[in-house]
Amino acid sequence: MLTMFSCSDELDRNWKDPGKYEPQPDEVVSGLFTHMQKTRFWLEDYGEWYYLLNYGIFEMAQVTALVPYSESFINHFADDEYGNLDKYVYTANGKTYERFSKFYTDLTNYMLIGDEIKAAQTLDKSTDDIIIYQRLATILKDIVALQTVDLFNSIPYFDAFKGTAGVFFPKYDDPMEIYKNVIEEYKTIAAELPSIYGKMSPGAKSMFETQDLFFKGDINKWVQYINSQNLKACVRISGVAEDFVKPYIAEAIKNLPTEDFTFSSPYLNECRVGSSGNGGIIQRGRYENYYQMAIPDVIMTRMNRGSDQYDINEDDPRLPTIGLGFSPYGTKDSVEYFGVSMDCERQRYLRITLPLGEGRRSNVLNPLDTTPDIPHNSLPYPSQPMDVMVKSCMWTYYNPITYVLSEMPLRIVSQAETDLFLAEVALKNLASTGKAAGAHINDAVKHSTDYWYMMNHAPNYAGDMSDDTKAILTPDKPSEDIISNYAGKVQGEFEAAGGLEDKMEILMQQKYIHLNISGAYELFAELRRTRHPKLEPITCKSSGIELVNQTMMLERFTLPPSEKSANFDQYSKVMADDKWGTPVFWVPQSKISEKYFLPTAIKPPLP
Repeated sequence: MLTMFSCSDELDRNWKDPGKYEPQPDEVVSGLFTHMQKTRFWLEDYGEWYYLLNYGIFEMAQVTALVPYSESFINHFADDEYGNLDKYVYTANGKTYERFSKFYTDLTNYMLIGDEIKAAQTLDKSTDDIIIYQRLATILKDIVALQTVDLFNSIPYFDAFKGTAGVFFPKYDDPMEIYKNVIEEYKTIAAELPSIYGKMSPGAKSMFETQDLFFKGDINKWVQYINSQNLKACVRISGVAEDFVKPYIAEAIKNLPTEDFTFSSPYLNECRVGSSGNGGIIQRGRYENYYQMAIPDVIMTRMNRGSDQYDINEDDPRLPTIGLGFSPYGTKDSVEYFGVSMDCERQRYLRITLPLGEGRRSNVLNPLDTTPDIPHNSLPYPSQPMDVMVKSCMWTYYNPITYVLSEMPLRIVSQAETDLFLAEVALKNLASTGKAAGAHINDAVKHSTDYWYMMNHAPNYAGDMSDDTKAILTPDKPSEDIISNYAGKVQGEFEAAGGLEDKMEILMQQKYIHLNISGAYELFAELRRTRHPKLEPITCKSSGIELVNQTMMLERFTLPPSEKSANFDQYSKVMADDKWGTPVFWVPQSKISEKYFLPTAIKPPLP
């Protein structure tokens, strides 16, 4: 009997039930890695986009604005909850707290990959074909870790993701030490990836190409991407750890991306409204809250430089791809681009009066168009035909073709972002980049123009539209001479700026233009770090509230209340700093007291 049962066990081991497929370790690990690439962090989703647009950072950082559609609602941002940060920021359905927990819950596959690697090593199995997933999973985890530090400052890091040897009540780690550890891991992994890849079998390489959503197994692109992230991390802490970051910057800039790293994927992009069940994460939020997507003067006045009417020989060549303007006659030669001010009096003047020479009217709809299908007393909305959108738009919104109704590729990293970090490196002598800072600014404008025309020309779902509307919303890319001349103009302004802070103002204006709403949280981090570009003062004198020239800014998110109740012993050690107004560690001491705001509105409040 014992012999029979022993033989039966052996047969069970050697002849597995064909109806119960058990994946091999390389399939398990690669699948876990692919799932990490599908998380929302790469969409820069810090909650549901609907709520992000409705409240919080997008308006606070002046990346978006609400059109003042009635006299009693002149400035939604100031009039709503400004001055009560606990209510204002948390109102967005608790999404600020959720962002903290998602780092740990959505990236548990990093822990599981580590467990699989350990199991293989315990059985003396080769890990040559799977160790690459552990290294790249570390990179993905570290990128999100720094995003989380940028919002919350101290977070559990070193004791997190321990797998089967988990720590249930992890300590909050020094954010500087987290950054330094990540920077060292970036450097180490970037250096060892080619060798790790070289040891993989042909079959494992083929699987890697399939499972790697970002770069299809291109190791050099991974190295370049990691270096770009290390450059960003080093520049971000350079104001408080200059000596530490200099050698890492010098190493990272040896092999940076030479193209925009973007791709379209139904798993990550979910662009088309109504796709993937309840709609795309980003596009659905933008679609439903499109009325929140007017472009503030902080961005608009740096793009449309002369009169309201667009002049391709004077104004920013990116503007038609980023913005939908006012067109009295619905033709590309008559488009005016007009930003929304955060100044109450400026908005009242634009909303109620008839400004001389500025083309505004007392109603929101275009008074020059009497077409019956133009919806009166309403705002342009992406559900309307694009011909109607163009004819009914009195303000400048983000272009619905580019941002709402297209298969907008996912941005992994863009050249212009890297150019602007290199410009700061050169400006502050953090490393030798081979170019002057102004030349990097020039590159950034050119690469950003290429980027936004590429995004604007992605396939869209806008439906039929007239040739005039198409020319406004999906314009032809300008000539290289026009783009070069404009890039040279911005470079000249940068080089003519008086000192470091004046040059940083222009550099950050370009970062605002390039990333705009698509990278709002990256801009929020850079705004807090540099105190540039200077924002408009927040004023409001309506609905019984009087807020005049408010100069308060959110410095960080606070930790979820659950941390206090569930992990109090560790939380109590960081509790004193857990306040909306406590700066993140990478803000230099010299910047902490520096104001974010201009003394007056960018444009005067009265004619």
